[in-house]
Amino acid sequence: MPRDPDDPTRALDPRRRLDDDTHPVEPALDRPTVPAQPAAASPSPGTIDRGRYELRDLLGSGGMGDVWLARDRRIGREVAVKVARPEDDEDIARFLREARVQGQLDHPAVVPVHDLGTREDGAVYFTMKRVRGETLAQVIGRLAQGDEEARRRYGLRKLLTAFLSACHAVEVAHENGLVHRDLKPGNIMLGDHGEVYVLDWGLAKVRGEGASPSSRPSLPPALARGLTVAGQFLGTPGYMAPEQARGEAVDGRADVYALGATLFEMLTLAPLIPRGETREVLAATLAGADARASLRAPGVAPELEAVCVRATATAAAERYPTVAALREAIERFLDGDRDLQRRTALADGLADEAQAHAERAAAGDEAARAAALAAVGRALALDPAHATAQATLVQLLVQPPRRTPVEVERAVEAAEDKTYTALAGAGAWIYILWLPIALGMVWMGVKRADPMLGWVGFTVAAAMTMMLARARGKALPGPYFAGLILSNIAIAITSQVAGTMILTPTLFTMNTVGFVVAARRAWLWPTVAVSAAAAVTPVLLETAGVVQRTTTIEGGAIHVRSQVVEFTEPQTSVAAVGVTIIFLVMVTVAAGRIRQRFLEQTRRAELAAWQLRQLVPRVER
Repeated sequence: MPRDPDDPTRALDPRRRLDDDTHPVEPALDRPTVPAQPAAASPSPGTIDRGRYELRDLLGSGGMGDVWLARDRRIGREVAVKVARPEDDEDIARFLREARVQGQLDHPAVVPVHDLGTREDGAVYFTMKRVRGETLAQVIGRLAQGDEEARRRYGLRKLLTAFLSACHAVEVAHENGLVHRDLKPGNIMLGDHGEVYVLDWGLAKVRGEGASPSSRPSLPPALARGLTVAGQFLGTPGYMAPEQARGEAVDGRADVYALGATLFEMLTLAPLIPRGETREVLAATLAGADARASLRAPGVAPELEAVCVRATATAAAERYPTVAALREAIERFLDGDRDLQRRTALADGLADEAQAHAERAAAGDEAARAAALAAVGRALALDPAHATAQATLVQLLVQPPRRTPVEVERAVEAAEDKTYTALAGAGAWIYILWLPIALGMVWMGVKRADPMLGWVGFTVAAAMTMMLARARGKALPGPYFAGLILSNIAIAITSQVAGTMILTPTLFTMNTVGFVVAARRAWLWPTVAVSAAAAVTPVLLETAGVVQRTTTIEGGAIHVRSQVVEFTEPQTSVAAVGVTIIFLVMVTVAAGRIRQRFLEQTRRAELAAWQLRQLVPRVER
């Protein structure tokens, strides 16, 4: 019967030799038989075409064979030699298919196959490019353990770029009618110099291939139905798609699922379906995996999480229709991420500029504060979550400068003027309200009229001065101290009515507090000094005998003798109660006005602060 020129066994003739010109001579031959040696047997150096390949070190072992490092004497290069370790004809067929599939795929991410043949003892082998690096599974393991060197070397962008290279290789395979069926981090190698390779094409399914031994279901039907019978299957639990686990026909969407599971593991450093007993892993696969990566690793970009969720959908129809569509979704994210990186870089520069301006602003440079606010505003516009810019904004809004800006001082002075004029008007009315007390004094009986007239005159003068200050609308020292002195003289005269130790000190205190509340900061101590001097003067005058004594202490009692009015009953009691009520009302009204004004200013300040806080990201509040 004519021999198929594409028969994968043509290159495996045990009699195959190389002529002196190193060109292979491939006579027709029958399919090689399974070697008679035990399944675990491995080749020893020198058994594979001693004239060409020199086997050196064992690089690794898998279910289908061993991979050796060898030197190709003819070319003068190092190669990898994979030697089959079959258990039956089916394994031989699968091994041959792997060599042919891998050799026919022309893509930088597929390790090229150089040679295919048999050993002298009949064992099948093929040679391929020797690649150096580590698998994606090893990289993920190192990252999960906190390996600092791995973190420096394999950032998210680099891993995603490698993932795209793997996707490209799988796309080429799909275009050639191949489905890999065993994609996983362990079958993606990252080279030492940025190369990316998709390995292990032994389970690849060829389009149109029938129920050959190498395309048997990944899961026996009984296990697919009830998950109660163990059996041999093709693929890796945890990465194979649900339809592959059920033994159904698969297409490129099965590879989409495996790539989605691989992407999930790259982002979270944990497998999509946790490791465990095969039965449990398969059950979780068939039930559907939760691919929301942010639940395992907070901070995963929503775009990448959405890619994971769609790529690993339980129903094949709900996944990306092709690996190309999956790749394009990642590329769209990286394109946006590149823009984000550019924005972040610009934000970094502006944040540093803002911080430098803020430091000068803290020293009192008003222009620097404006520049800092402008720079931090631009930085946050580029990157709203920029930590340095947020901190600088908080610093600018919360920490006052060491030197109060001129504009602020002017605003404070304007507020002082407004407070002074308001309280000056209130004080003038309080002084006027004292005057009816003179009628009560007449009712009590006047001994001497001159002190009473003096008290009325100075009180009216003080009230007129305060009215003038209110009309001018500005806190000036002349009207202020004139009103303070006139009012204190009026109070000092009242000591001749009720003595120096009972009513008069209270009046001095009330008057001083009223003026201090309305005074500028620089007038505080002069106000206290004037009032203290006014309070002491009546006592000193009585002690020196300049005026008659009103207060004496005898027998443990304080005796008050008015020099102005008669203390008779019931006039004295009524006058005392009336004066107390008048003072109570005046003090209460004045304190209420002061309190109301304070609350209004506090409300305005808090409202302004609240508005500023809306500019600050909530995390910084």
